[in-house]
Amino acid sequence: LALLKAGADAEDEEGRYARPASATLGALEFERGRIHWPRQWYLGFRRTLRLVEKQLLSSHAHYLMNSPAEIALMFDKPACHRRLSESGVPVPKCLGTVGSFDELRAAMRAKGCARVFVKLAHGSSASGVVAYQTDGVRQRATTTVEVVRRGGRTLLYNSRRIRTHLGAREIAALVDELCRHRAHVERWFPKAGIEGRTFDLRVVVIAGKARQRVVRLSRHPLTNLHLLNGRGSPERVASRMGEAGWADSLDACERVMKVALPRSLYAGVDLAVAPNFRGHSVLEVNAFGDLLPGVLHEGLDTYAAELRAAGLAPETLPAATEAR
Repeated sequence: LALLKAGADAEDEEGRYARPASATLGALEFERGRIHWPRQWYLGFRRTLRLVEKQLLSSHAHYLMNSPAEIALMFDKPACHRRLSESGVPVPKCLGTVGSFDELRAAMRAKGCARVFVKLAHGSSASGVVAYQTDGVRQRATTTVEVVRRGGRTLLYNSRRIRTHLGAREIAALVDELCRHRAHVERWFPKAGIEGRTFDLRVVVIAGKARQRVVRLSRHPLTNLHLLNGRGSPERVASRMGEAGWADSLDACERVMKVALPRSLYAGVDLAVAPNFRGHSVLEVNAFGDLLPGVLHEGLDTYAAELRAAGLAPETLPAATEAR
């Protein structure tokens, strides 16, 4: 709520997305899972980051692991996608932002594209993500979003239950509502399969080096671990890709931080591998994507590795105690 209020009168260079009246915010009550005005939330988040950065300019007693400006960039999917592409990072082809379901269908026809991911521009953890596909007649949308109609309004809620919609009317209502809050569209990058499921990887890059890695297995298009998806073996994926292919994929993750986001110490990079195990694409960059309990690299978890890379943990401490 505080971030929504901080964004209430913040300048919006886009200027066309849903924003509530101040009175509405004053009467807002907590609803578990409700997606509230993500564009305004982002404007408040960005303003707060800028305020923190300004306050720190007058202080010498601090260490910034990640640049506030680059954190804001990572929470803006269209801008981040553009930065990655310009930096030579392989990313899915972009269809841009769309204003409605009709605009989405028109953009797909213009690009000759039958499968896309529609994402809230400022969402995270699969919030407001729709995997949509059509053959021109039949349609299918897979999503974490629960749509509720109440008092003539369409309300959106996050859920761990994966929902599949087949009807054009319900899919259009979902996409139209997401577009009110700014929606980013990418061509669906097909993922390789292993252990009977498709997968992608979360790779934590720290000080320019790909370190902790998790293979996220799923029977549906959304692989986030909090959706109760499984974990696979990075070594098995590396073996299927071959030494050169695996090295190239990790190099792409490292390029994200070295070239596109050079003022940030770490991030969680989501990497998809092509079905033939010969290509790859960076899907997301997560400013706070280092929560991987129990996943070690060279004996260190993510937090211990970050502290050591930042020079804030003594090199002589045992790895087991550094992580505490």
